[in-house]
Amino acid sequence: MLQYILNTSAIWLLSLLVFDLFFSKEAYHGFNRAYLLLTFILGLLLPLWSWHGVGFEYAGNLAQPVTERSAAIKDSITNSKAANVASGKQIILLFIYLSGVLVSLVLTVKEAITIINSYKHGNKFKDGVWTIVETGKQHSPYSAFRYVFISSKKDYSDDELRIILTHEEQHGHLLHFFDLLFMQIAKIVCWFHPLVYMYAERLSIVHEYQADAAVDKAPKEYGQFLIEQAILQSAPALSHSFNRSPVKKRIMMLTRNSSSISKSKILLTLPLALVCILCFTKNAFSYDNRVQNGNTVTMWGNTIKLSSGIPDTVIVVDPTNGNESMHIMQRGPLPDSLNGDRIYADYQIHDMANRMNASANTTAGFTDKGIKEYLLTNMKEELKQLKDGSYYLHLDNVVVDKNGAIAYFEYAGLTMAAEVNGGGMHISIKDTIDKKTQDAIARKLTELLHDAPTHIAATVKGEYVPMLVDNTDFHNPFTIKGGKLTAL
Repeated sequence: MLQYILNTSAIWLLSLLVFDLFFSKEAYHGFNRAYLLLTFILGLLLPLWSWHGVGFEYAGNLAQPVTERSAAIKDSITNSKAANVASGKQIILLFIYLSGVLVSLVLTVKEAITIINSYKHGNKFKDGVWTIVETGKQHSPYSAFRYVFISSKKDYSDDELRIILTHEEQHGHLLHFFDLLFMQIAKIVCWFHPLVYMYAERLSIVHEYQADAAVDKAPKEYGQFLIEQAILQSAPALSHSFNRSPVKKRIMMLTRNSSSISKSKILLTLPLALVCILCFTKNAFSYDNRVQNGNTVTMWGNTIKLSSGIPDTVIVVDPTNGNESMHIMQRGPLPDSLNGDRIYADYQIHDMANRMNASANTTAGFTDKGIKEYLLTNMKEELKQLKDGSYYLHLDNVVVDKNGAIAYFEYAGLTMAAEVNGGGMHISIKDTIDKKTQDAIARKLTELLHDAPTHIAATVKGEYVPMLVDNTDFHNPFTIKGGKLTAL
C-alpha cells in the first residue's frame, strides 16, 4: 500500500508540475479540464498496472528428504501456524483514517443539506430549463444541477441576471457538477492527501474559465461584475460559485488567446505518460531480477543476507492414501536478514509470544497453506497444461517484510510426484513437464507473489519485523485432473 501511495503521489505531483508550468495560463480550457481529470484518474490506476511480465529465475534444488525424525516435532511445526491478533499500531492508523473519512463525509453531507434547505425555503421560478431560487440571504450566485441560487432578483439588473444565468448554464451544459462530485468523493477517501485538494482547486478554476468564456460581455464590464461578487459570502463546496476562483486570473484569461505554437505544448503529455508508465506502474523498475553475490541477494529492491543451511523437519502426505510421515529436510542457506533487519521464523515468533504473554505475533494471512492456496487458485490457465497426476511446487524461504508484503522467495520449479513402495515418499519426474509449461508457471508464480495482497505484519515487542513463512505445506502435493485443480 505504501508503494502504491508513493507511485500515485509521484504521478499527481509530476502532472501538476507540468500543468502549472505549461498549461495553466493557456486558454484551451477543454484540454486543461480533460488533462486534470485524466491525470488524476491515471494516478489512481497506473500504479496497479503491470505492463510486462516479471523476470524469474529458478533457485536450484531446494529441500530434499534425507531421513525421518521423532513425531514429537510435528506438534511444534503445527503450533507454529497459530493465527495472530491485529497489531495495535495498525488498528490505531485504521481508526485515524476512518475518522478522517467520517469527518469528511459529515462535512460533505452538511454542504448538501445547505443546498437542499436553500431550495426548500427559497422562492423559485423557472427560466427555460433552469430553476432560479431566491434564498433571501446575502451570498454569491451559485449553481448545482439545474438550479441557480441567488440572494434576490432585486439585487441584480436584468443584464446582470442574464450574465449569471449564462455563466451558470455553461456549468450545467458542460456537466461540471459531476467533476465536483467526483473530486468531492476523492477528498473523502483521500482526505489526508494534499495533492487531491490541489487537483480540485485547479479543476474548479478551469470550470470558471470555461463558464466565463460563454458570457458575451466586454472584459472590462464583466470583470467589474466579478469584482462586485467577490466580496459576497461564498457558496457550498458542492456548487459552482462566482467568487470561488481568483478573480484576477479570470479577468486576465478573458483576453488571452493561445497561439498555434503554444498549443504544441500538448505534445508534452506524451513524454509525461511515458515517464509515468516506466517509473510508476506496478512493476516499473522495482521488478529487478534476483542477483546473488556470495551470501547477499538483491531482489525487488530488497537486500537479503543468507545464513548457512540447516536440517529442517516437515510433514509429507502420501498422495495415494493421505497418510502423513515425518521427514528431515536438508535446507540450503536461509534468509537471515532483510534490509538489515533480522528475519524471524514464524515458529520462533509464536514461541516468543507464548513466553512473553502474546507480545509477539505471527502473520495471520501469510501461512504456507494460505500462500499455496492463493497461488494454485490463481494459476488456472497455466495448470491446464499439466496431465493428470500429483505435483509439488518447490517453493521455499518465503519472507514477509515489515509492511506485510512478500519480499523474497526461492522457487526450484514444478515436479511430478510418484509413490515409492507405498512409503509416502516421492521422487521427482522433471522430464514429464516441458520447459514451456515450467516457465509459464514460474512466471505466473513470480507475478502472483510480487502482487500478493499485504497482510498484518509480524510483530515482536510491538515492533514490525520480517518473517520467514514455514513452508511445510509445499512438501505436500496438489492434484490435477482433466486440466483442473482437484486437491490442494
